[in-house]
Amino acid sequence: MTIKLGNKADGEDFFDRQTEREDLWRYVEGNHIVLSGPRRLGKTSLLQRLGEEAADKGLLARLVDVEGIDTPQAFIAELERAFPDSSVTGHLQAAGSKASEWLNRFRKVELKIPGGFGGGLELQAMPEAPWSEAAYRLQKRLSDVPALVLIDEFSVFLEKLLAHDPAEAERLLGWLRTWRQQSGIACRFLFSGSIGLNALLARYTLNTRFNDCYDFRLGPFRHSAAMAMLAEQSRREGWLADQDVFTHLCGRVGWLSPFYINLLLANTIEAARDRLLETDAKERRLQQTDVDDAYDRLLAVRSRFIHWYQRLERDLTEPHRSFTLAILSFVAKSDNGLTQRQLMARLQRLEPDPEQRASRLAGAMLLLEEDGYLGMEDDRICFLSFLLRDYWRRNYAR
Repeated sequence: MTIKLGNKADGEDFFDRQTEREDLWRYVEGNHIVLSGPRRLGKTSLLQRLGEEAADKGLLARLVDVEGIDTPQAFIAELERAFPDSSVTGHLQAAGSKASEWLNRFRKVELKIPGGFGGGLELQAMPEAPWSEAAYRLQKRLSDVPALVLIDEFSVFLEKLLAHDPAEAERLLGWLRTWRQQSGIACRFLFSGSIGLNALLARYTLNTRFNDCYDFRLGPFRHSAAMAMLAEQSRREGWLADQDVFTHLCGRVGWLSPFYINLLLANTIEAARDRLLETDAKERRLQQTDVDDAYDRLLAVRSRFIHWYQRLERDLTEPHRSFTLAILSFVAKSDNGLTQRQLMARLQRLEPDPEQRASRLAGAMLLLEEDGYLGMEDDRICFLSFLLRDYWRRNYAR
């Protein structure tokens, strides 16, 4: 089976997001961007596709994954490795007029090929830190470059840095913000990550460190895009299906995340294959019963979604952990979710004071919405993924 589950979707495995890409290219001309949205929406795949399209815009793009590091020094070193002088010079020579068009939108920059680039930047004072000199060199070197710096898993890196040195994290964020706000810079930053950056910043009261960036929130697939992907993926796997089967599959998934769509499709194909083996049927055609069988199989494997629970246990301390898990437990019991008033009433035992309860609920919801557990639908708080809702109901709802 070639359906990708969890890995980056590239090449012909990348589907749709045409509107989102058009919007991002329009916004990035005048803004640095935070690409936010719940997990399992394909943010990394979208970053990679933007990187592939960047050359046509006159930009040198690099996707820099910073998940595995935890210091400012390492962060700066990753950016240095991604944009060496040789790559910048080669890009300016190859891009020619396209690069010049991009640069001319901001200011007149004297390009010194092959010796480099630069145009008399006035850099702000650097923070007092061991990495200041390296940061200064990087900023001076890249500010005039028509570059798109795609930083993936920035929130994961930042969470680790905040955990062991909050002051150092704040200095790094302050420097990055000062760099982004420098007048007339040509490079652009696009930050993303598998955990919610906004919730993380709110937890440490650092929201102002990113309020200069445009928050582009990625949503689920549109129904038409989901149907098109299902038809193409099924065809590649050698299976036929009527449209009502794909409609039924989308209905079982609920929230049209490409990951959950492909997960249920892959298991539907396995269920259909087993049905053929049992019945000696010949036609490789998916049925609605295969979708339902696959759904039940997914829920039967407890380890399939356990990381959603383990992450909360790992990252939250008491009393926040119990309060957050209680929210998920209450919401999971209702197919249609709960209104805020209903949820507030159910949480009264854990927090009798109504003002404190509302404040704690708002804080927990910021995390749960950013990380893809819950969302709002018709003024009701509900699980985004029906699969995750039913898994939670079966294993953790009290």
